Amino acid sequence: MGCCKNHSCVCACRHCCSHDTSQSSSGAGITGPTGPMGPAGPAGPAGKDGTAVAQGATGPTGPTGPTGPTGATGATGATGTGATGPTGATGPAGADGKTGATGATGATGATGTGATGPTGATGPAGADGKTGATGATGPTGATGTGATGPTGATGPAGADGKTGATGATGATGATGTGATGPTGATGPTGISIASIKLTTDANGRVTGGTATMSDNTTVPITVG
Repeated sequence: MGCCKNHSCVCACRHCCSHDTSQSSSGAGITGPTGPMGPAGPAGPAGKDGTAVAQGATGPTGPTGPTGPTGATGATGATGTGATGPTGATGPAGADGKTGATGATGATGATGTGATGPTGATGPAGADGKTGATGATGPTGATGTGATGPTGATGPAGADGKTGATGATGATGATGTGATGPTGATGPTGISIASIKLTTDANGRVTGGTATMSDNTTVPITVG
C-alpha cells in the first residue's frame, strides 16, 4: 500500500508515510525505520435513521408474459417395413442364381405436435422505500511523523559495461572494369588440302595416292 508523494497524507491503514530523504549524491542510502503510529481520531457520531414512508400504491398490472414453452413432441409413428421380395429362380448349372428384388420401404409415421401451454400472469411490482440520510463524517486523526533514518553508506562501484555489438559489414564495392587490350596480330594462314590423286590396282582397289596441299607441297597417301 503506497503513501502520498508529498509526505503529509495518511495511508488507509493510518500509518504515516516514510520521508525518503536518504538519497545522496554518492549512492542509494538505507531507508530509516518507520515512525510510530499516530493516535486514532475520535469516531464520528452515528447517522440518524431514515424516516419511514408509507408504502406506495400498487403499480399497474405488467404486460402479458412471454408465451409458454412448446408442448412435448408427440411420439414418432411406427416405422413401416415392406415385405422382402421372393428369391429369384436358380439359373442353369454353372451360372450363379440371381438375387430377388428388395421389397419397398414402408412409409414413415407422421410427427406428433403437442399443444402450447397457457401464459402465466405477471405479479404487481412493489414500490421502493426511501434511503435514510447519511451520518456525518468523523474528524480526521492527527498525522504521526517518524524520525528520518541516517544516511546510508556509499555503495560499491558498478561493474564495467558490456562490449558493444560488432558494427554491420559495409556494402560491397562496385566491380571495376579494365580497358580492353589491343588486338593481337593475325596468325599465318593454315594449310589445307588442294587436291587428292589416288592410285588403284587391276581390280580397282585403292592402293595409295598423293595429296597436294594449298602451299603446293605433296603428301603421300598410304592405304593400310
